[in-house]
Amino acid sequence: MNNKLLLLIILIVSIGGSMVMGKKLFSALYEYKAGEKIYEEISEIANIQAPTVSHGSANSDIAEIVHVPDQDEKSKPAENKSSPIDFDSLTEISTDIRGWLRLEGTRVDYPVMQSKDNNYYLSHAVNGTWNKVGTPFMDFRNNGDFSDRLTVIYGHYMGDGSMFTEIHNYKSQKFFDEHPYIDLYTPAGSYRILPVAGVYQNVEYWDFTFDYETDDAFLHQIDIWKALSTFKSITEYDADDRFVVLTLCTYDVENSRFLLVGKITDPDEFVY
Repeated sequence: MNNKLLLLIILIVSIGGSMVMGKKLFSALYEYKAGEKIYEEISEIANIQAPTVSHGSANSDIAEIVHVPDQDEKSKPAENKSSPIDFDSLTEISTDIRGWLRLEGTRVDYPVMQSKDNNYYLSHAVNGTWNKVGTPFMDFRNNGDFSDRLTVIYGHYMGDGSMFTEIHNYKSQKFFDEHPYIDLYTPAGSYRILPVAGVYQNVEYWDFTFDYETDDAFLHQIDIWKALSTFKSITEYDADDRFVVLTLCTYDVENSRFLLVGKITDPDEFVY
């Protein structure tokens, strides 16, 4: 084979490879854009007022605890409170909706879905259309109303910074200090999630236990996560508290996921 023919073959292969890569890139960008448009429309339907994106939260300093609920209060869901989310309108789009998460100052501002498995919303938008961006979703083993001791919500780490990507920033103390709570809205009322721990979890051991035989066993799990946390939280908890775990892929640690463990509280329980 002469040099000219070899160079021609190399050139053809290079052009072919570039075309394939270009097609993949275009497809990814199209999916990102399509997903963004869907959630812009969903936000309008939900009648929410989109938060202003900034580098930090306006509520970034924990001042003091102003109310400590007694045991009876914590063992049952809080009374219905006003919510900025129009769940009636959202339910007309999908009966799978279970809540809405909002992390002030970031792009985390999405509905939470739940299906009969943990696969469907990995690649489907809230309106049921296929999209690689997917939708944050609750584990199918949960009750669906955040009444479990542990409610697990999955979301993607996306290249464009959407979905749960910014949850990964809780790997730093600075981000936690600037974002000490996440708003949780449900059809039953409004709540706050107070982060207790950010944890890198090996994928071989990342599945969750939902039924604990004893209170001590449950608290032991929370204590382990707190001991391994990427940030230090002053939030106290006991066996009557309910928790949310937000989980996503991570590329910082091989074969791992990042878990953000947070306690569900009344939105008026703390002053920031």
